[in-house]
Amino acid sequence: MSDEDKDLALETLIAARKEIAPTLDEELLRQCYAIQKKYQFSEDRSVSASAMERLIDAKVARQASQ
Repeated sequence: MSDEDKDLALETLIAARKEIAPTLDEELLRQCYAIQKKYQFSEDRSVSASAMERLIDAKVARQASQ
């Protein structure tokens, strides 16, 4: 079992997504969570914000091109 499989916070987010926003892409949620987890102790909040912005922009661009 990987650390991600044992991550209660991530599993809670996924469960909430199923109830609150079932059309939200689970992989996008996982990627957003990974970014937030990676930068959670960074003093510079702009790093995680920039990473989130790039991720979301790429997702939107992919959907627009489909």
